[in-house]
Amino acid sequence: MFLVVVVGVALRRYGFLDAAFIDAANSLVYYILLPALLFHEIGGTDFGRAFSGPLVAGGYAATVATFLLAFLVSRALGLGPSETGTFVQGSFRANLAYVGLPIVFSAVGPSGLRKAGIFLGLIVPLLNGLSIVALMVPHGAGKGEGIATTALRIARQIATNPIILACLAGIAWSVLKLRFPGMVDRTFRLLTPATLPLALLCLGGSFSFERARKGFAVAAIAAFLKGGVLTGIGIALYRWMGLSGEDMRIGAIMLGCPTAVVTYVMAARLRGDTDLAGTIVIVSTAASAVTITGWLFLLRALGW
Repeated sequence: MFLVVVVGVALRRYGFLDAAFIDAANSLVYYILLPALLFHEIGGTDFGRAFSGPLVAGGYAATVATFLLAFLVSRALGLGPSETGTFVQGSFRANLAYVGLPIVFSAVGPSGLRKAGIFLGLIVPLLNGLSIVALMVPHGAGKGEGIATTALRIARQIATNPIILACLAGIAWSVLKLRFPGMVDRTFRLLTPATLPLALLCLGGSFSFERARKGFAVAAIAAFLKGGVLTGIGIALYRWMGLSGEDMRIGAIMLGCPTAVVTYVMAARLRGDTDLAGTIVIVSTAASAVTITGWLFLLRALGW
């Protein structure tokens, strides 16, 4: 993943990517490709067999706790509105589809993948909703707006967010046990693999090394909140609820995933700091190779 970002940097440097293409590609990922991926992955899962209430509840609680903590940390760091929204979003939003699911499949197997898919479908709406709040609230009310108008604007963004709608549609499809017709299924399988590489190439093409150096310390703190604090809270909650074995490993992996690439896309659409968003993605992705392995090693050592 990191090397694909580097390729994007090189493509922009030598003129293969320009600002107009990157803007159009971000819109394509946000409105079409990522929603299609999530709908297909969730819709193809057996909801009844894969749903785990404690797994989802612990993930929700750990995410909300880290979301609130990140706002307090951003205040302490003295970040501006654009930086605050991006920092908070980067502290809790995980790359579940492209990092979490493959690792779960490798570490747990097909049964774990089904549970992780349902977990993804139920937590992504929360992640998107909190991301929209994180990015919009620091800017306050717009000119001539009151609190009620601003709240309504945020609620409208959440209710019309294509990623949230795709997750809810996928869950409904799964609950109703509908099947994708062969041609539709193959179309999704051909279309959705383009999502991650395109998003990563655009991330690299928009990346500013000068600003990244200035924002590295902030990005490192966000990565620590994401891979360390959030995951630690989640594991503690799961243990308190009596989870162990397969469910515990799934929770640790999904909560421990690095910051999602879509945080950069969201920052670009909702007045966030895209350079900081890109730095957080890169730093957390590099760190996750150590943190996810470390959490799994700890769980095995404790017999959980």
